[in-house]
Amino acid sequence: MVERVRFDRNARYGASMGGVLFAGYLNIITSFDAFIQAENYAGVLGTDIPIVDVFEFLVCLGLYIVSFAIFPTSAARRLGAITLACVTLLLWATIGIERGVGNIVEPVGLWQFITDQGLITLIVSLGGWLIVRERTPAAYVVLLLALISPIVSRLLVESSVTSGAYALVTLGVVVIIGIGGAWAAVAIDRWIRARRSRSETAPLSG
Repeated sequence: MVERVRFDRNARYGASMGGVLFAGYLNIITSFDAFIQAENYAGVLGTDIPIVDVFEFLVCLGLYIVSFAIFPTSAARRLGAITLACVTLLLWATIGIERGVGNIVEPVGLWQFITDQGLITLIVSLGGWLIVRERTPAAYVVLLLALISPIVSRLLVESSVTSGAYALVTLGVVVIIGIGGAWAAVAIDRWIRARRSRSETAPLSG
C-alpha cells in the first residue's frame, strides 16, 4: 500500500521557505517601472506592459502571503509577517504611482532611497522570515543590512554601468544580504538565548 504524503510541519516549513525565496527572487528581478511610473496608470492602461507588471506584482504579493500563511508557527506571527508584506509592498507601489504622476517630487534622493527595489525586497523577505521564525527582538538589527542595497544601487547609477550589470549586482547584493542576514539573526538569537540560560542557572548553582 502506498503511503500517503502528509503536509506536515516539515513539509510546511520547506514549502514556506521555498515560497519566500521564490517571491524574493521575483521581487528583485521583476521590473515594475511601467507599473510604478506609468503616467497613464491613473486612467486607461495604454499598453499591455503595465498590465503585465500589475499581474507580476500581485503574483509576488500572493506568494508572500501564501508562504507566510502556511509556515508552522503561531497565527499571530503568521499574521504579522503577512501584514508586513502587504503594508510594505502596497505602500511602496502607492508611493511609486504618486511619484510617477508627479504628486510626489521632492526630495528626489530620499524617495529613490525609500523605494529602492532591493530595500523593499529585503524588508519583506528577511523581515517576514524573522517574524515567523520567532527570532528574539535583538536579532531584528540585521534588517539594517537592507540599507546597503539602495546605497549600492546609487553607486551603480553614478558609475553609469550597463543595465545588465546593474541587474546582476543588485540581485547578488540582495541574495547575499538576505541569506547572510538570516544566518546572522540565527547566531544572534542563539547567543542571546545561551546567555539568558546561563544567567538563569547561575543563581541555582550558587
